[in-house]
Amino acid sequence: MSGRKELPENSGMLFVFDKPDYYTFWMKDMQFAIDILWIDENKKIVDITYNSVPESYPQTFSPKLPAKYVLEISGLWVEEHGIGIGAVLDY
Repeated sequence: MSGRKELPENSGMLFVFDKPDYYTFWMKDMQFAIDILWIDENKKIVDITYNSVPESYPQTFSPKLPAKYVLEISGLWVEEHGIGIGAVLDY
């Protein structure tokens, strides 16, 4: 989502990897805050990076447990919707 000015409400970007691992993300060229959901092969949230802000660059973010999927959504969305580690996503 680097370079975009905003993210439409209730949308995000899903990254799908071949195998679970400790993938690293950063906020390079981001214009807004995001929540990062780290999701395992069973679609269970194994970690959350809350409200990552553009000013955090060049800091990197990675999960505490291996993830096969990573979902980037608007910052504070997780808190506003009561989503937490252990929740299972249906998509």
